[in-house]
Amino acid sequence: MGTGGSFLHNPEDDDILGKDLDGSSRGVIKRIPIEIRPRGRLGLKSGSSRKGPKGGSLSSALSVEIENTEVERIRKEFEMYRINKDNEMANSSRKEQQLIRENKKLKAELVVLQKTCTNLRGERDMSLEAEQHALIRAATFEDERGKLQRNFKIFRETMERELQNILREKRRLENKLAKIALGYSIEDVDAQSRQEYDENSNNNPGEWWPNMDGEPSLSSTMQLQQPSPRLPEFVHSMVEPEGMFTNVNKEDWSTVLSNLSQNLPSAPEHSLSPVLRIYISAPRDTHTEVEILIKDYYPRLQAMCETEGRSLVMTHLPYDDTSTVSQQFLWHQQISRKQQISKSCIFLAFLGDSTDKFTSIEYKIGYLDNPTAKSAIFCFRDVKGIKSGHSDAKDLKSKIRERKTAKIIDGYTSPSRGVEQASSAIEKILSAEIGLESRAEGEEDENEDDGPDQLCGSHVWDVQSDNEQLEAINLAKSSSCELGFERHYERLNGHVLSAGPLPPLLILGPSGCGRSLLLAKWIQLQQEKIPSSLLLYHFVGRESTVSADPIMMMRRLTAQLMQQLNSPPQLTSDPVRIVEEFPRWLERISSRTPGGAIVVLDSIDRFQQAEVHLKWLKDPLPVDTRIIVSACEETCPQSWRSWPTVRVEPLSNKNVKELLHAELATLDASISSEEETSILTQCRTPSTCCSLYVMVLARHISGYTRFDSKPAKHLENLLTCTDCVSLYCKVLDVIRYSLETHENRGHLKMILRFIYVSRCGLRESELLDLMPNLSSNFLTLFTEILFHHLIIKYQGGLLMFAHQQMEKAALEYCFGKEEAKLIPQYRQNLIQYFSNSLSPGKTSCRVSDELPWLLRQSQEKEELQQCLLNLCVFQRLYSRGRCPEILSYWQFVAADKNTMAQLYFNATRKMEELVGQYGGLITLERIADLYDSLGHFLKDLGQLNQAVSALQKALEIRETTLHPDHPIVARTHHILAGLYAQWGKFSTAEDFYKQALALYENEYGMDHPLVATELEALAQLYQRQDRHDQADPLKKRSVNIRKKQKSPKVTPMQTQAKTVVQRRALQLEELALGPDSPDNARILNELGVLYYLQNDFETAESFFKRALEMRESTLGPDHLDLAQSLNNLAALYNDRKQFNKAEPLYERALDIKTKYLSTNHESVASIINHLALLYRKQGKFDQALPLYKQAVEIREKTFGTYHPSVATALVNLAVLYSQQNKYADAEPMYERALKIYDESLGPQHPRVAETLRNLAVMKYELKDFEAAAKLYKKATEIKENETTYGGKALSIQSSSGESTLKNMMNS
Repeated sequence: MGTGGSFLHNPEDDDILGKDLDGSSRGVIKRIPIEIRPRGRLGLKSGSSRKGPKGGSLSSALSVEIENTEVERIRKEFEMYRINKDNEMANSSRKEQQLIRENKKLKAELVVLQKTCTNLRGERDMSLEAEQHALIRAATFEDERGKLQRNFKIFRETMERELQNILREKRRLENKLAKIALGYSIEDVDAQSRQEYDENSNNNPGEWWPNMDGEPSLSSTMQLQQPSPRLPEFVHSMVEPEGMFTNVNKEDWSTVLSNLSQNLPSAPEHSLSPVLRIYISAPRDTHTEVEILIKDYYPRLQAMCETEGRSLVMTHLPYDDTSTVSQQFLWHQQISRKQQISKSCIFLAFLGDSTDKFTSIEYKIGYLDNPTAKSAIFCFRDVKGIKSGHSDAKDLKSKIRERKTAKIIDGYTSPSRGVEQASSAIEKILSAEIGLESRAEGEEDENEDDGPDQLCGSHVWDVQSDNEQLEAINLAKSSSCELGFERHYERLNGHVLSAGPLPPLLILGPSGCGRSLLLAKWIQLQQEKIPSSLLLYHFVGRESTVSADPIMMMRRLTAQLMQQLNSPPQLTSDPVRIVEEFPRWLERISSRTPGGAIVVLDSIDRFQQAEVHLKWLKDPLPVDTRIIVSACEETCPQSWRSWPTVRVEPLSNKNVKELLHAELATLDASISSEEETSILTQCRTPSTCCSLYVMVLARHISGYTRFDSKPAKHLENLLTCTDCVSLYCKVLDVIRYSLETHENRGHLKMILRFIYVSRCGLRESELLDLMPNLSSNFLTLFTEILFHHLIIKYQGGLLMFAHQQMEKAALEYCFGKEEAKLIPQYRQNLIQYFSNSLSPGKTSCRVSDELPWLLRQSQEKEELQQCLLNLCVFQRLYSRGRCPEILSYWQFVAADKNTMAQLYFNATRKMEELVGQYGGLITLERIADLYDSLGHFLKDLGQLNQAVSALQKALEIRETTLHPDHPIVARTHHILAGLYAQWGKFSTAEDFYKQALALYENEYGMDHPLVATELEALAQLYQRQDRHDQADPLKKRSVNIRKKQKSPKVTPMQTQAKTVVQRRALQLEELALGPDSPDNARILNELGVLYYLQNDFETAESFFKRALEMRESTLGPDHLDLAQSLNNLAALYNDRKQFNKAEPLYERALDIKTKYLSTNHESVASIINHLALLYRKQGKFDQALPLYKQAVEIREKTFGTYHPSVATALVNLAVLYSQQNKYADAEPMYERALKIYDESLGPQHPRVAETLRNLAVMKYELKDFEAAAKLYKKATEIKENETTYGGKALSIQSSSGESTLKNMMNS
């Protein structure tokens, strides 16, 4: 066996780190050295005996001996190791199989969970969809319920009104029988009954009783029901027995003006027209006076009217008795005089010693038939020493003097002297008509919204658009065409009463079928049926006029919607904002208006870019809004035809016959049966069965049947026409051949051509200037004949075509194929005519309306730009809200807003260099006004940076030319402050507001409305910055100032309505001249009421006193009219807190009325209520208590035990008991009132809340704090609900049937 050193080192002999199958270390595996024994000796064969060398053998050197025990041990260990590894591998395999089984199980469970999740998601989606459907059904149900509530409310109010009228008629008959029993004649009883019972003919049911007013009792939270003091009564034997001022409240002056505006459609035509007309009646011997008036005084009167945006026309139709004329000419002369007098506002008559053929007729139509219809001035020349052969003149003078209601200039000898006096009287009437008289009294200083005097005249409100709409309604009232409209009325009413939201209702029909007439008639009926409904309408005229501008239409309707708010915001002129905000305003106002809003738009297919600007019609409309539109069958866009449609079909043969006879009857004409058959045979096609065709035919037939000896041949010629256009052309031919002479040949076509190429039509004075050879007498005769034949119409003081079909006929008749080239020539004549009036002081509204449009039609861009840069034209347009029109012109000349602003700045600077020129018309004050208007214009367009520059320049000029503390300077500070606030520069805006506030306080005192306006603006500025601690004191101070004012602010949109009141007052002053009489006393009493409504208490008191004295002297101390005057004077003293003067007047009025009327009569009840209120204000509770009890009894007898008016009287009685600390008597009154309110108005009505608050205060005084808290909490919840539902009082009855008080106290 060899030594250990004989082995070579092998790396494999190193220790090996043992690792299990899973890779983890388990220890060290040792390599065991093994000696391998060779099988034989090296180099020798087995069995040889060869001897080796001495010293040892090879086996001892190379072999290793291994012990058998060690080998066995190692083998056993290895076997154990192998077995362990096999066991471990088997265990690993089993674990792997188990894991595979668990994995499959988990996968199966996952699949089940995924299916379950999918099912749950599906169920969730189905639940959400079901919930959405339920919400939609709930909303639909809520809308239908609200609609049903409104319909029921309308039905209930209608029934109550009818019942009230029946009760009133019953009482009237009872009083009539009582008076007859006392010995009164039937005529006297009828006259007195009309005066007494018409006072409340227009009141709502249950609201005729004027309720208590005054300081709340017990605490500031106790409220009286319906605090509206009684106004002076009206006599109703006056001209307007059921006028717009009947029984209005003094605090509701805005409502008065609103009602007045709604009644304006029935106003005289001259009050709606920008043209003031004076008709002059003068026989041949007084033509000198007419010549002096027109030559010396007319220019001054015309200039006075033009400064206010009005024009003056004097019409005199001379007649030569010596000439021989036909009967047809005389008939036309008579018709012309009648029409001209009806359109005039002043009837002026000169009369000497003789009359002519038409003098008596003129006096009869102009004055004698209706002395109060218009102002009348009679100038009677002194004819002493002249033998008169005419008794007609003396008779007329006697009749005029007997009336004693006209202005008479009597006994002048010199024509110039008579004309001077007549001119003075005319000037006074015109001053009142155009508003100069009120402005002279300083009324404009009270209203910050009045614009400054403009360079080209005073600030003019654009009332022409409103007047055009009112004239359309007036035209509908006078029309006899209403055949087949009843079934259409039912469809329109059904659309209004249906549950919303609804798309617009489309009225579709051919041109001339009567669509506009149908809508106008329906509007008239709707206003008569539901006067309180919010109904807006717009009729589109010629496509070139402002009425066809959809943006101006939306601006006008937005202004009417804003008037429904107590404090409306400023109306913008930005076209983009107008289009965006109009649907929002419509939704806002309709949601808070009982019955919603109704909008009627006629001929919307004539609107410019209608489908672009009227996209909101295709969107879902507000729930409470109903839209009714009309369009022509031929031009209606396809997208509108999907709306619900009412088709106006051609007339049937029967309807043609009925319309023909109705129209002829109004014209006092008739036809034979043969002529009727011919007409009916012709009217069988759609184009001849339209209303317009029949009416034009009837108008022409009425003219020739009077004087034509061969009417059948004439009719046969007319019936060859197959449509309205050809019929119009035929009628024009007949008129031209029958009236034109050698001197005026061609004038008819020239008149029609000028009207056709104009934008809006032309005035008579403009035609006379354009046609020098045209006489005023011939023009008047011609225009009246054309008006009679429905060829032209008077609208806005202009002559324009009466119908779209007539405009087509004018193009065909006046500009045929050979004469089409004349259109540019006539247009250039108009451009030249209006361009002559571009200098300062001459530019009128007519120039600004016509000239830019004519230049645009002629494609003269440079001239149009120069016209727009004329600052007179700019101000005339902008001052009337025509901002969209200005922008459209600038877009046509391809100028952007920045370029336009810079050009206007340059033009204003050039105008500033001309100060002192043009006869002193251009002053620095008016230059400041120009900068002011420019600043407003740029502010509307969002050009704030440039607007600030313009307004700053206006401020600099005004501080230099005026005193720095002038109110106009303060107004400029206010405008700049608003501009900076809009810009977000609040600190600068605050400084300007404070400066304006300081200036107003120094000028007007601490309690002026302008001070309140600045306080409100400053408070709003603080609120925008979350500085509420500074805003609250300003708001409280502003509210206190407003409360001290006796009249609310009148918006500019209501100025026209207020002017009508002033005109009426002036007319009555003229009528009241004369000796004492009951009629004059009636006029004086009405004058007192009118001045009372205008807050002129001193003047009203003087008229009331004069009326009282006159009635006492003429009627006696116990007449019913005397009681009326006593009541009016007492009401005035009561309003002025002069209770000691009012008390004896009320007591005397009550004594007189109780002699003739029953105690249940509403007039007696009214005075009882006034007197009780007066006693309570003076602390005379013992005297007031029996009157309040009597008031309860009267209401119970009049309305029944469970009427809300009875509850109101009970609350007033309970308040009186509370003021006397008689709480035990007051509590049952409150409980009974609550029960009535609960059953009649519903538990959520504001009346319930007010009564609960009063009762809570009483409980608090009785130390029952728990009950007081519950009552007050309930009242607060009702008020919050009222706010949540947009101010609409809910009238849902309690489901339990118990009263609100019982339910609340048991909760």
